[in-house]
Amino acid sequence: MNYSKLSKKLFLSLSILGLLLNAEPSKSNEWEENAETVSCTTGHADMSNAAVGADHSQPFSIVSNAVNPHKACLQTPEGYEITLYKVGMCKNNPFDETNDNVNLAFTEANGCVWTMESSAGATVDLAASLGQSSALPSASSRPPSGTYKYFLIVMNPNIKLKGSFITTDATNGGTFHTKPGTSEVDTEGEFDSSLSSSQFFTADFSDALGFNNRDECRYSYQRTVSTGSNQGVIQAVLTNDLFETATTCSGITKLVGQFKATTPVVISDETNGLEIAFSISGAGLWVEGGGGGGGAGHPRSLHNQPIYAYAGDFVPKFKKF
Repeated sequence: MNYSKLSKKLFLSLSILGLLLNAEPSKSNEWEENAETVSCTTGHADMSNAAVGADHSQPFSIVSNAVNPHKACLQTPEGYEITLYKVGMCKNNPFDETNDNVNLAFTEANGCVWTMESSAGATVDLAASLGQSSALPSASSRPPSGTYKYFLIVMNPNIKLKGSFITTDATNGGTFHTKPGTSEVDTEGEFDSSLSSSQFFTADFSDALGFNNRDECRYSYQRTVSTGSNQGVIQAVLTNDLFETATTCSGITKLVGQFKATTPVVISDETNGLEIAFSISGAGLWVEGGGGGGGAGHPRSLHNQPIYAYAGDFVPKFKKF
């Protein structure tokens, strides 16, 4: 039997990601806001001390309406591998402002330019160089001077990641490491306190449910970043190779996201280039526990210890030089 909350988590902050796809259209063609989740902190016996959604007054967020709710937080992963095909930016919005099912428009009219391109894809482990600039293939020319508010990424719809979370309960706690999900869960990753080290698992957003674990197809994602130095709105969709939105969660080959920055980047004639760094601290790994016990939930759910592992988000940061 499978146990878990309703949807996979892929969040991408500050410039780029988070997408969804499926075998049936999602509930609406309008962008739907995803609730915020608190970053993980240390020194907790279990995950029971939680508040609903965007209320960050407690160390965990309640993310379901189960009798014993699922609780979650976003952790810094130990490994986070993605494959990038393109990184770019636009002066005007290449996404539709209202509807999530409109095909993307990376056009000259929108002032779009790719600052990194790789047909084979460039694989990077964001956890290996936290906050440092990533070595990526360069574009053939510099971006034209102008004001860029929309930052874009095109990547493989799979993420490989691993990590751990520690709780202090003397009986049920310990160091919980990730591993690929077993038959006891319906998530692609799972936590196990019997392991001596963390194992990679793959978060796959190219299947018939896109970002969901059950129920219907979900092919789009939106989240507002309202705290910190990099604020704005993250939007993402799952597409095919032609950047056509996969509204039925079939034929998915790319995950495309953008960050609508509150503070744009201004490129002038004096700008020599751009560096990009990806931050996954307190964001890259989704840690979840709780849920109903007995026949209605995971055997360990009432202990409120980590059970389910998902992909969390990352924050791309551009720096001029």
